[in-house]
Amino acid sequence: MKRFWIISLSTCLTVAAASVAQADALLTDVTIVDVETGSLSPGQSVLIEGTGIAAIGTDLSAAEDIPRIDGTGGYLIPGLWDSHVHIFSSPTEPDTALSLYLINGITGVRDMGALWPIADQQALQAQIENREVLGPRLVLSGAWVDASPGSWPGMFLADTPDDARAAVEQIGSEGWAAVKSYSMLDEMTYLALAEAATGAGLPLVGHIPERVSLGTALEAGQDGMEHFGRVPMACSSAEEDMLNTLRGAMAGGADQATVFGIMAARNQIILETWDEMLCKSLLAQMADVGLHVSPTLVVADFYIGNWPSADVPRMQMIPAAVRDAWGQPDFRLEAVTEDVLDVAQDSIALDRRTFAMAHAAGVPILASSDASFANPYLFHGFSLLDELDIYVATGLTPREALYTATVAPPRFFGLRDQDGTVAVGQRADLVLLDANPLDGLETLRRPRAVITGGRVLDRATLDAMESDLIAAGR
Repeated sequence: MKRFWIISLSTCLTVAAASVAQADALLTDVTIVDVETGSLSPGQSVLIEGTGIAAIGTDLSAAEDIPRIDGTGGYLIPGLWDSHVHIFSSPTEPDTALSLYLINGITGVRDMGALWPIADQQALQAQIENREVLGPRLVLSGAWVDASPGSWPGMFLADTPDDARAAVEQIGSEGWAAVKSYSMLDEMTYLALAEAATGAGLPLVGHIPERVSLGTALEAGQDGMEHFGRVPMACSSAEEDMLNTLRGAMAGGADQATVFGIMAARNQIILETWDEMLCKSLLAQMADVGLHVSPTLVVADFYIGNWPSADVPRMQMIPAAVRDAWGQPDFRLEAVTEDVLDVAQDSIALDRRTFAMAHAAGVPILASSDASFANPYLFHGFSLLDELDIYVATGLTPREALYTATVAPPRFFGLRDQDGTVAVGQRADLVLLDANPLDGLETLRRPRAVITGGRVLDRATLDAMESDLIAAGR
């Protein structure tokens, strides 16, 4: 059945790709934005050949049959990345997700956990790379490892150190990009997982398990941390007490509701025991070892009910069945008590304050949204731009926010043909904007053109993609 999903998707998107793909193109008179330094290079032309940038200069020539894209007044940046998404949580999700990312200038995503078999994910990944399917570049890092029975279907399960080592061996043999730790692993199993991942030459990314301290994860060499909530908790003088409470409950066979209740109660404790000096010391350690953090701060909107109305375009572009499912009761919201809601705004404010401190301390940040049809009101594409706006609201400059979505991700992933610069030899994943994004990120909301793997999607094409999604969502 899943193979059929891939075939169906390929047939649909290959037709779309054929109508817009241009193997070569010349962009003229653009201002290239160096996101790393903040410098601008006006009056540049960029020659794209195949999937890459072949030449850059003020006076480039190209064959007469090469399409010209007039970039006058436009600003060219590297394509955006969303470093934490789930595009395989339902059978046809990529049909919508891939277009939503491109519409929003996101030309690369890292998938962090799927309900599709790895072979089917890799098939779609290859079809995108081979230009058979139109979509953002995919990094497949969703080999999540959790304790039994697993928080989501299809996880690798590990209840002992031997289980963890066996899981890493299988993950390596299947060709995943990383090992992902998950929430319910016990400490000994987690440590074995970290050691095995290092031995296999695979990055360890994912959750800091709920019974493991952040300091232990730093010592174990975790490379990437998903979600930000464990950082303020580790800035609390009561972190070990909170961990011990959960350890004791789980050792005694506590049910899911009890476990969720203990975790939810941490918010009030953190507010009362957060320690600025302790936090500065911790953040310095994180920066020193280079622990990359994918914050997903935008997730908080779901828990506090900050949901868009049904008539906004982003809602209309989501399939009707998904919108209906988002309106049903959710097990995560059921764990949010009145006491939790009472302190929610204070908790969000503390998260953002701690995030700003983390950035100032040099902790590397990977912009991320946790978008998925399985995560209500977290939108493929749109939520990444919301996340960047949150970064600016916490005090980052537009350039610093952009860095987390353009430069930091491909460097962390070790991609040979992408380093977040617009340069000869780099992959042609680019976004042409009407205004200078260093002056404000609003211009990201409506790109003049998006170039993905060398294919140019002009504004008319992007508008048509939006219209198609709205029509399909009715």
